[in-house]
Amino acid sequence: MSWVSVISFIGCLLIIFYSLRKKVDLFSPGKIFGFVWLLAIGLTDLKLSRLQHEWPPVVWLQILIGPFTFLLGAGLVYINKLNKEICTIETIRNYRDQFNLNTSRIYSSIIVLFLLFIFGYGVIYLYTGEIPIFSPKPGVARANFTMFGIGLFLHNVVLIVLFTVIYSILVKEKTSKKLLLGAMSVVSVGLYSLTLQRYQIFMTILLVIILLYYTTYKIKLSTTLITGIVIVVFFFLVSSFRAGEIIILVLYKISKMKFSPEYAVFTEPYMYITMNLENFARSIEKIEEYSFGYYTFDFVTAITGLKHWISEYFFMTENPYLISSYNTYSAFWTYYRDFGVLGIFVIPFFGGIGISSLYYSLREKPTLFKISIYGMLIYGVVFSFFNSIFGFLWYVYNVVVLIVVFKFISNK
Repeated sequence: MSWVSVISFIGCLLIIFYSLRKKVDLFSPGKIFGFVWLLAIGLTDLKLSRLQHEWPPVVWLQILIGPFTFLLGAGLVYINKLNKEICTIETIRNYRDQFNLNTSRIYSSIIVLFLLFIFGYGVIYLYTGEIPIFSPKPGVARANFTMFGIGLFLHNVVLIVLFTVIYSILVKEKTSKKLLLGAMSVVSVGLYSLTLQRYQIFMTILLVIILLYYTTYKIKLSTTLITGIVIVVFFFLVSSFRAGEIIILVLYKISKMKFSPEYAVFTEPYMYITMNLENFARSIEKIEEYSFGYYTFDFVTAITGLKHWISEYFFMTENPYLISSYNTYSAFWTYYRDFGVLGIFVIPFFGGIGISSLYYSLREKPTLFKISIYGMLIYGVVFSFFNSIFGFLWYVYNVVVLIVVFKFISNK
């Protein structure tokens, strides 16, 4: 084991031990980001696959710029808020009776979101003629199960579940309405799972965990770890189903793993985490031209319909310099391929400032709106080792609809 892996894993253990202390916030941005990236770097430097390669010092430097500048931005906000009074987690949990929201409007909003979800699902099913999980080619069907504009309604699943939990927290009675909303949430998650998409399911789970953590006493470190394991298992079950014909040993051979075939089951989780950084490292050495915001602001070109036109006109390659079938690069590749080193300096730095500022605003004056938006940002932080979701149209859609609904349900 390399000294990089040893230091990284020790860092992960220190974060876990620190989180065991009383009155420590499990979901502070620096802690979450630090743990995710220490784990990713530590696993990657084990080099358990022959598809991996040793990185020269200049590549290591550029790999670490993004995580360092994000933590620097978050740290500057922490220093600025060091002597300011913030609410304890217990105070925020006892604060929930003061959340001034119109529960009748919450109920109506969930109904509308659910109807739009069903409408979008039905239209896309009629358009494609199949549901991915029942298709003979689930991977292809999954990619085709969409429609410009209408497909965004499928992402309502996140907001349906989130606002159902908010309604249950705020309303102590009205059991029949709670049961109806609960049924809608179950139906939404069930139907969405049939599309074999994963991002929104993970976002939903994480948002609910964060919401319950800051408003109830039900979420602790132990339950968070157990839930994390369940999410990981679900992730790879969906992957295995989508792969269908690819068996574990075949994946083991394709991935050229160095450990014994007896442990082939660990191939997929290891490669899904580590090949992001490997692809990023390889691409750093080969990239010659930059795309100046095309990928960072993906939602702009997507919503205007210019995305595919620009891609074809400029002969843009979605996944360049791949060394395997694993085709993700981590969030920082998005900023690097658009703006070079300047991108991984500036964007993560201001991202750290923005997320940390929202976090301390939440700790100073908690609202359900701040908790929900913060949960969405933390989701992006957790999956930053995998991809940058902040520029995706479906993510921006969820954020915008969340803001609109909260404006509608807020009592002035």
